[in-house]
Amino acid sequence: MKHKLTVEQRQLLSQNQISSLELLALCNCELNRYMEHEYMENPLLEQINSRAESYTQEDYQAWYQSNYCKPLKNTAVFLEEGNESSSQEFDASNTKNIYTYIYEQLELERYTDKQLSVIDFLIQCLDRNGFIDLEVPEIAQLTGVNEQVIKGCLSDLKKLEPYGIFAKNLAECLLIQIEILGLDDEILKNMITNHLTDISQGKISSITRALDISSAQARRYIALISTLNPRPLQGFGENEKQYIVPDVIVTMGPDGKWNIEINDNWCGDYQLNDYYLQMMAEVKEQELFEYFKKKLERAKFLIHAVEQRRKTIILITNAILEEQDEFFRYSGKLKPCTMTQMSEKLSVSTSTISRAVKDKYLQFPAGCILMKNLFSASVPVSGGSLINSDGVKELIRELVNEENKEKPYSDSKLAELLSEKGCRLSRRVIAKYREEMGISGSFERKMKNDMNKRVN
Repeated sequence: MKHKLTVEQRQLLSQNQISSLELLALCNCELNRYMEHEYMENPLLEQINSRAESYTQEDYQAWYQSNYCKPLKNTAVFLEEGNESSSQEFDASNTKNIYTYIYEQLELERYTDKQLSVIDFLIQCLDRNGFIDLEVPEIAQLTGVNEQVIKGCLSDLKKLEPYGIFAKNLAECLLIQIEILGLDDEILKNMITNHLTDISQGKISSITRALDISSAQARRYIALISTLNPRPLQGFGENEKQYIVPDVIVTMGPDGKWNIEINDNWCGDYQLNDYYLQMMAEVKEQELFEYFKKKLERAKFLIHAVEQRRKTIILITNAILEEQDEFFRYSGKLKPCTMTQMSEKLSVSTSTISRAVKDKYLQFPAGCILMKNLFSASVPVSGGSLINSDGVKELIRELVNEENKEKPYSDSKLAELLSEKGCRLSRRVIAKYREEMGISGSFERKMKNDMNKRVN
C-alpha cells in the first residue's frame, strides 16, 4: 500500500441544479402544488392570478346567486308553480339518495310528524351545492310552521354530513366546517366572514391590513380555507370520474405547422413582490436583511426554473413532433426512437429527456397520450428494416391467431418463429410483450380451448 496524488475532473450538481431537475420531473398539477407551498413560505414570491377580474362584494354575491343557487326540486305543496327547471334539477335517483343519506343520520323517533314535514321541505329546498337561500320567516310562511320549530330542525340538519350542508351561504358553510374541525380561531372566522372576495382575487395586502397579520400568516389561513368544501352537495350520488389533465397541448395551425402550448395557464404566474423588495431596501437590521436576501434568491431561482422548465418541455415536444410526424398527422405507426437517440439529437442528457416526459400527457387533435409511450426501442427485422415494440406485439398477435389451438405456441416457440423473420428476441421479452397484450400462456390457451370444445 502507498499514497499517491491524482488529478481528475468531476462535475457535481449544485443544490439549485438538483431542485431544477426535480421541478422538470413534476407534472403541471404537482408543480402547481409545489409552487403554492413555496408561495405560502416565501413573502418575496407574489402570485399573479390568470383571471384578473375585479369584483365588488355585491358583484360576488350576485354572481353566486345567479350561478349556484338553484332549487334542488320544487314541490307543488309549498312553492309557487312555474319555478321548476328540469335542466337545473338533480335526477330522481339523486334526490332519493340525498333523502336516504340525510334520514339515515337522523334519529327519526325524536321528531314529530310536523318536524319531519319541515325536514322534508328543507331537503327539497337545497340548491345544487347544498345551501338554502331562504330566511326562517319565509320558510315559516311557506310551511305554516312555527319559526322555533324550523330553527330547531335547521340546527340539527346543519350538524349532518356532508359538513356545511343546509348553510345559508358560502361563508356559513365554511364556518360550519371549521367548527366541526374544532378550529376556534377568530382571525380565521373573520377572514371567512368578511374577506372571501379578497381571497378570490388574491388581494393578500387588503387582508393583512384589515386583520393586522403578516402575509405568511394570511397565506397559511388561505391554504387552510382551500382545503374546505365550498359546495358540499355538488356531485352527490354521481359516479366518480377520473380525468386526465394534459401537460402539453399541441394544435395544428392554418399553415400546417404545429403549435405547442404548456397547459399551465390555470396555475397562475409568479413574480417578485414589490412591497417586500422596497422593505428589503429600507431595512437596517442585518439579520432581517439576510432573511430577505435568502428568500429573494429562492424566489428568483424558482421563477427562472419554472420558465426554463417550459422551454425544455417545448424543445423536447417539438423534437418529438418532428420525429413522429406521420403518427401525429396521419395516425400512422410510431417510429422506433429511444430517449438516448433523442438526447443525442438535442445535445442534452438522457436523464433530462426522462424527467421532462415523466408522468406528463400530450394532447393532440387525435387524442391524448402519455409522452413516455412515444419512445420505444428499435428491433431489427428481415430486410434490414426496424420496428418498435408495437410492431413486435403485432407480429406476436399474428402468430398466436394463426397457431393450432390444439397445440398453442410456447414463448420459446414464438421466439424461434420471430427469429426466422429476422426479429431476434429472448423468451423473457416475448413473455413480457405477451402479458402486456393480455394474451395468456400456452397452457392457459390450451385449457381455454378444451373448455370451449366441451361447452359446444
